[in-house]
Amino acid sequence: MTSAQTSLEITGFDYDRTTGNETTDLVPAAPGSEITNSPLMQDLAGQLAPRSRAIYENDTRHFATWLAGQNLTLDTVTRSHFIQYRSHLAQSYAKATAARMLSIARRLLSEAVSRGDLTNNVASDIKGFKTGDNETPHHAMSDKEARKLLAAIDTSTRKGKRDYALVLLLLWTGLRRSEAAALTIGDLRQEGGHHVLTVQHGKGDKRRKVKVPVKAMRAITDYLEAAGRSAGPGAAPLFVGFNKGDHPEEKPISDKLIYRTVLAYAKAAEIDSLSPHGLRASFVTLALEGGAKLQQVQYAAGHADPRTTERYQKRKINLDNNAVDYLHF
Repeated sequence: MTSAQTSLEITGFDYDRTTGNETTDLVPAAPGSEITNSPLMQDLAGQLAPRSRAIYENDTRHFATWLAGQNLTLDTVTRSHFIQYRSHLAQSYAKATAARMLSIARRLLSEAVSRGDLTNNVASDIKGFKTGDNETPHHAMSDKEARKLLAAIDTSTRKGKRDYALVLLLLWTGLRRSEAAALTIGDLRQEGGHHVLTVQHGKGDKRRKVKVPVKAMRAITDYLEAAGRSAGPGAAPLFVGFNKGDHPEEKPISDKLIYRTVLAYAKAAEIDSLSPHGLRASFVTLALEGGAKLQQVQYAAGHADPRTTERYQKRKINLDNNAVDYLHF
């Protein structure tokens, strides 16, 4: 490691811009690391599911960086300062994201009070954000757009086969990108004549089974065989990175890499505003439009509340098959 890299911390898996390989991300160590690496954060993280832990750590790092930029610490921040942080979030993020980040900062202060590090939580009565929108902001594709997205992936390379299998799996099952990144070869199995995968740690640390359609399974098998990984150990990551020579590396991809991958193919297919979560919204919308019951889609998507699933249904008004058409006076 060079002297220029000594202050960098490892945070994920991505492309190395100098070699073209998919390697570990190098990101400058964030200010405020005394908070993110403190016993306080360890106590808070120890109460969370693995997926929630990553979100809390990221949002806490943002809060710590903001505090450092204001020359503040947890024991010098006041109620007025926290209101300023709320304003910063309101100006910088969508409501749902700002609400989550504010809640996590408030939770951090509450944990500090419980530990005896602070005497009171200055953020306890500060107003949060209303997120009562009844529809997710993410773009949901049509059948035509979905085919166009898949057609944009060049499957003549091993990496292309991986990307095709990954995007197809996300689109056809509604998996979260963090769930896809965490999959292992052993999570895939047959049950009752069907291919299924087990999400070991979904949102809320919930475990669930997801049916894998035949077409998606064929794409996964094609990718594994091309990469010489079909006989790999069950604990091996399902989706791995590739070097510049199109050779697989036994390192799991990160959700950051999945995000960039989807955005790159969406751009190639000329589909605006599509993200990995847009694939999830597309899954919910297309499944419901195809006749699946709300409860079926809710379980497949891993939603605790059916109202959340309904928020992902983007095309609620269908003038060709509308509620009014069922009335006959």
